[in-house]
Amino acid sequence: MAYAVRHSGQVQLASGFDVLAGFWLGFSPWVLGFNSSQPTGKWNDLILGVVIGVFALVRGAVALRAAWLSWLNALLGAWVMISPWVLGFHGSQAAVWNNILLGLAVIVLACWGALSTEGNLGYERPVDQQ
Repeated sequence: MAYAVRHSGQVQLASGFDVLAGFWLGFSPWVLGFNSSQPTGKWNDLILGVVIGVFALVRGAVALRAAWLSWLNALLGAWVMISPWVLGFHGSQAAVWNNILLGLAVIVLACWGALSTEGNLGYERPVDQQ
């Protein structure tokens, strides 16, 4: 039983860090100053930051068994990494490096949360031995 408690703590910790990553992603265009010169990048990061943050918040707060939310966030993290080139805002080094690092962080945290989910990819809670 104690193992199950630690397990949900891992999901909550990974999701909490993912919320922070989403928060930073959403506000980073204004902090790093690429919002006026790269409006596509600004809106991309703002919208994805909110979506990633909300998915991670829901995952960590009430949906501890919904690994699909973490997998979805991992896909969004991949989009964050490639979006500067796809959407054409790769002219700003701040935007590029911010998106690469944040995308990688979101992917790692989301995969950690998904793989920590009981029943996901073959993991099952150990039976209590007496």
